[in-house]
Amino acid sequence: MKTLPQHVNIDVSAYETELVDGRLQAVGDELVSELVRLAAEGDGVAVCRGVAKTLQRHGLDVHEEQDAAVARDYLESLFRAFGERVDVAAYTPVAIDYDRIACMDVDGYNKNTRFTPNGDHTTEREFLTTKCVHFDSVTPFVGNIYGPNTNITGGIPVVCDTRAYCRDKGVAPADLIELMPHSFNVAVKEEHAEPALAGYAAAVDADLSNDLVMVVLLNEVDGGLAHAGSEPRPTDPSRPSRRPIRHLEFQFAEDIELTKWFRHYRLEVPAPSLQLPDEAARLRFHRGIDPVEAQR
Repeated sequence: MKTLPQHVNIDVSAYETELVDGRLQAVGDELVSELVRLAAEGDGVAVCRGVAKTLQRHGLDVHEEQDAAVARDYLESLFRAFGERVDVAAYTPVAIDYDRIACMDVDGYNKNTRFTPNGDHTTEREFLTTKCVHFDSVTPFVGNIYGPNTNITGGIPVVCDTRAYCRDKGVAPADLIELMPHSFNVAVKEEHAEPALAGYAAAVDADLSNDLVMVVLLNEVDGGLAHAGSEPRPTDPSRPSRRPIRHLEFQFAEDIELTKWFRHYRLEVPAPSLQLPDEAARLRFHRGIDPVEAQR
């Protein structure tokens, strides 16, 4: 699979930071302006990488968990600053009263238990992060912070330019997607997923064992980009594996917003099971992208 073009990558180590009371802070707003230019005004995607070098300048080590947490919080602060700069109403075809950005830390390899992205609207359930090509529901932008991984091969983020696919193939956004069992996300239908992956997908180029990356995406089905990941596997099956992910998304206060969004795309509001999907559903909806297959 091809990789994302270099111009959507932001080397965060090239921007000045301060370490104040154990927290990294950006100096100036140039970095956030780049996020806005790429993810909101341009390609619909921006990849922040190189934060390990930023840590090193402050005497911190990305392989130390407490220092990796500092980097994770720093990247989150950039997404929140991005959210303050963007008029989200301009990026969604249905009016949603977004009132905050929600944050959740998930296990990107093992099963998550007692998980919910929003306790106001959804019940805690078992959860797998590995998915087919999909969109997160009811959030025009998402930020996913990956790494550093331990004993993991694969698990590489993949971005699929469904915006261009729909334009080129004459596919309406509502006809692109279907409900995803056991999840509030929506999957790109199989009939569209294979050709979209073959001609419109690219992998994020990053060393997730020695760095963290944040992928910021224009995530709205109508006009945005879908995402997935390659299948994560243990490099050494005899050792524990860890693939931390921090997920950031826009959220709302009232259930009616959830209903409006799904009805706009001619879908019922899902009622996910509280347990992991069965094998058939897992193979369809919760299997990572094979980069070799995606080239066919």
